[in-house]
Amino acid sequence: MRDSLQTDLETPKTVNHWSRFIDRIHVPRHPYAPSPLRRVFCLTFLAILANSAVADNWPSFRNGGTSVVESEAPPIRWSPDHGIAWQVAIPGYGQSSPVVWNGTVYLTSSDGPWQTRQFVHSYELESGKHCWSREVSGSTKFENYFRNSRAAPTCVVDEHCIVSFFATGDVTAMDHQGEVLWTVALFDRFGMPVNERGTASSPCQTDDHVILVIDHSGPSYIVAINKSDGSIAWKTERGHRVPSWSSPVATTVANHDLIVISSADTIEAYDANNGAMLWQRSGLAGNHIPSATVVDGSVYTGSTQMFHSSASEEAIAGSNCKIDMGDLSESNAPTVVWSAERANSYYSSPLVFGGYVYYVNKSGVLYCVDAETGERCFAKRIGNPCWASAIGVTDDAGNQLIYFVTKNGFTVVLRPAPEYDQIARNQLWDAEAMVQAREEAKKSRESNRLPAEEAPEKTGPEKMLAGMPEKALHQLFSYDDPAVYGVAFAQDRLLIRTGQRLYCIGTKQ
Repeated sequence: MRDSLQTDLETPKTVNHWSRFIDRIHVPRHPYAPSPLRRVFCLTFLAILANSAVADNWPSFRNGGTSVVESEAPPIRWSPDHGIAWQVAIPGYGQSSPVVWNGTVYLTSSDGPWQTRQFVHSYELESGKHCWSREVSGSTKFENYFRNSRAAPTCVVDEHCIVSFFATGDVTAMDHQGEVLWTVALFDRFGMPVNERGTASSPCQTDDHVILVIDHSGPSYIVAINKSDGSIAWKTERGHRVPSWSSPVATTVANHDLIVISSADTIEAYDANNGAMLWQRSGLAGNHIPSATVVDGSVYTGSTQMFHSSASEEAIAGSNCKIDMGDLSESNAPTVVWSAERANSYYSSPLVFGGYVYYVNKSGVLYCVDAETGERCFAKRIGNPCWASAIGVTDDAGNQLIYFVTKNGFTVVLRPAPEYDQIARNQLWDAEAMVQAREEAKKSRESNRLPAEEAPEKTGPEKMLAGMPEKALHQLFSYDDPAVYGVAFAQDRLLIRTGQRLYCIGTKQ
């Protein structure tokens, strides 16, 4: 029997709302416009470099912002008793994704009522063997509360160092043996953000810089930190905004290194070398959590209905869109190509893969739209929502697979196609493991709970929820553990991270 929701929603439609947004694209300055030949050569060379490394490493959140990887033999089917190479308990609690460099996995966690104990952990990808853990002392403090971010930003890693970022504002570089190279107390230097839920935006990286975006109800900014010594390379003000948790993306378009940000009702592109804003598009709604995906010079955005938001469903839907950045010249300004009807996101970012764009909304409905036209191909409920972004994998034979890891530990494996083509649905833990994880998470919350007289006073939407029992809040926002927060893929292995555990899916070597 066909899914009733799919039957109701699958009729393809094209909704081009671009005309109501086109006059909101602002290009403040004239960037470089390279020759077509030079552009083709540069993009081809970069593609070769990216493809040669992508199978072995996963160096940042969403693998550089695309969540696409190559694999010789990707895992397809597994269960609690089969196909899990290893799993380890992670001290503390964390919501970041793992990153991988040269066979080593890095991820973060935090502990303590004020999250002043923060950790970077290192494990062997092949065996799960613990290599080292290093504590990063918090220069500020932030309440360890289940609705707040807890070690949410994902690290970046390269051949020289791992750089972590925590809700206390501490940016720390370590070498691959865990020795601290430098630390920047960002919030001590530039002020504590006005964001009751905390900082969750992950850094992105270029060869020389780590880039962070701090959007909040106060003076917001984007800042680049030199990897070599922790000095500030540049900082660009973004004005007073509203809290946002999306992450920047480093990319190259028309031979120009860019930082693209979809956040707090706007999209911007900045020069990665000096922080100058190249263009801005306003008029979006709900793009506070999903990050932009940049593929072949186009930006794909995701938006969701925020709690206590006044944005209309039409505005939210129109903000799940595609923008063609052109060649960044004044005569070829970025244009909105399409906006997707009802194809909303939630916590996860859109995946562009195999000619299609995939979104998963807060009800666990997967939307597939044509990447060129924006026409909806299908809508299908896959179960729980995805807090982790989907991954697109191409194997040696050219076969393509998509992995949707839902919050409750199921992984739906699809082939990219204009119709729903599921080839596997895999369970990560059984009922006994689920009960145990919930008990462990409950103990962690209780041990880190602040006395009522010390807890910060709730404001804004959080004040409305402060009087509700914790159990009711868990049910309302689906915060029950175990919950999948992040994923990564490297060397034919899928890594899945919950608040207190790391799983590795794949064949044992």
